[in-house]
Amino acid sequence: SNSNSTLADATMNINRAQWMPSLAMLTSALVATEGFAPMAPRRNFSAIARHDGSSLAFHTSWPGETPTNTLRYNPNLPDIHQTKLHMSDDNNEGPGLVTAIFICAVLLFFVASAFAPLMDFAATAPSANDLKLGDSVVTRQDSGGKLKNYQSKFDVLSPAKIQEKLSNLPVFYLRVGADGAAVGDKIYLSYNEAESAAKSSAGTVKVTTLDQVMYPLILGRGTTKTTTPTPLEIKNAKESVESDGRSYNLVPSASALKDAEEMALKEGDIPLFVVERLAFASNDGRPQVPLFTEKGDAITSYARLRELGSSTLPEVPSIRTTSLLDVLESMEKGTRPAVGQLQLYGNADDVMKADEIMSQ
Repeated sequence: SNSNSTLADATMNINRAQWMPSLAMLTSALVATEGFAPMAPRRNFSAIARHDGSSLAFHTSWPGETPTNTLRYNPNLPDIHQTKLHMSDDNNEGPGLVTAIFICAVLLFFVASAFAPLMDFAATAPSANDLKLGDSVVTRQDSGGKLKNYQSKFDVLSPAKIQEKLSNLPVFYLRVGADGAAVGDKIYLSYNEAESAAKSSAGTVKVTTLDQVMYPLILGRGTTKTTTPTPLEIKNAKESVESDGRSYNLVPSASALKDAEEMALKEGDIPLFVVERLAFASNDGRPQVPLFTEKGDAITSYARLRELGSSTLPEVPSIRTTSLLDVLESMEKGTRPAVGQLQLYGNADDVMKADEIMSQ
């Protein structure tokens, strides 16, 4: 009997050494995959421990096989309570209920985020039948009715796009200082008025485009990317704004101020004029709404349109007024539909003079 007991103990110790790695692997796998479909070899197995007071047995089996590796109870082993572990890699099993609900909630969040702008646009945008091309510009004559609360992310223009529109407008400045590398504190829309100021200050009239000066010098919002190389004196002026807090002012022509005398303009702002039912064709064929710096140019363009065959238009145009700062705000915030179709137009004589100076 002693030899049989020794043989049983030896068999149990050998089999225990064989089973302990399997149980450890099973426990580790369950912890690592808690809450999700188990990750394990593509087979089923179980380990069962029973303690009925007289015997203890461990069983394991794979599908289609007979349970093997049975150990008899050894009273010298510590007491083991009834335990059952099960792990499966059945392809029919998936995430638990809580996990499935969590995944659905995450997916729903991303879908809602993707469609939120569309829902916002649909809620705020007037009907397409109520809109016309002239609604793309905010004017001082607006009653604030259908577009009072209009705002859409789809109509917001990027800084680069706004700079591109500003680059269409030439401006004149005075190069001053002992070395001629400084800029006077006024930037003019009119060449004639810049020239008059130069004579009284011994400066030289130079030309650039509005995108070079509007944000960094006039508005003091820092350097922005420009469409053309920046003149040296403009670079120096930008540095003076950043280091000394120097300010610059955009000056409209005297005639524009007179034609818009009813407008209350902020410092650095200029009036713009828009004609009802007047649009130009862009290079891509889309209509553009012209914003003129001079009322006279707006009237002249309208008269030419009637001469080209639009005799059904009223003889006297309906002209509304807006300002550069109002237009920039609508572009930055998308507070007008199709605001990207607005285009700035300077005085014809000033544009020709700017081309002449730049070619020197």
